Amino acid sequence: MARKINTNPIACPFVVVIDSAEQQPYTFQNLRADADKKNRLLIVDIEWRCLQRYPNSLGDYSFTSPTICGIGRCHVERKSMEDAHGTILGWDGRRERFERELENLSRLDAALVVVECSLETLCRQAPTHKQTAQQNSKTLHRSIIAFQQDYSVRWLFCDTRRLAEQTTFRFFERYWHKQHEAEKQTAKELAAVSTEDLLAAL
Repeated sequence: MARKINTNPIACPFVVVIDSAEQQPYTFQNLRADADKKNRLLIVDIEWRCLQRYPNSLGDYSFTSPTICGIGRCHVERKSMEDAHGTILGWDGRRERFERELENLSRLDAALVVVECSLETLCRQAPTHKQTAQQNSKTLHRSIIAFQQDYSVRWLFCDTRRLAEQTTFRFFERYWHKQHEAEKQTAKELAAVSTEDLLAAL
C-alpha cells in the first residue's frame, strides 16, 4: 500500500511585521516550505506595527516569533521603481531622509533594500525631472554604488514585485533559521556543562 504524503499547509514559525505606514504591502501568500517539508504551502501570519519614523525609521518589514524577534535586528526596506527614482534623486527632501534610514539599518544584524525592478530597468527608465533622463540615470547608478559602500546595507534588485516579495520572506526565513540553530546549539552546550557539573559532584 502506497504511503500517503501529507500535503496539508504548515504554519510559518515567525510572523512578518509590516510597518503601519506601508502603502503597498506584500501579502506573503502562496509561499512554499522546503523539500524536507514536502514543499507544503506555508501559512504566513502578518502583523501591522510602527517600525519607527524619521529620524529613527527602520524600513517597511521585519518579523517576530515567540523565541526570536527580528525587530531591531533584521529589517527590509521595499522600493518600487517609482519610489526609488524619487528617493534617490532627492525629490522633496526624500534622499536625506533615506540616507538617515540607511544609517539606521547599517547598525542592525541584517538589513536589506529590495527594489521591485532590475538595476538596468531602474536606470534605463530614469525620469526627466530637473535634469535629463541620461543625467538622472547616471545619478541613480552612482548613488546606489555610493549608498552600498557608505552604509554597508545590502541591495537586491528583483525583476518583478513577486520576486521582491519572495526575497523579503526568504531573507527573514534564513535569519530566523540561523538564530534558531544558534539557540539550539547554546542549549546543547549548557546541557552538557550541567551534566559535567552533576557528575563531578557525585
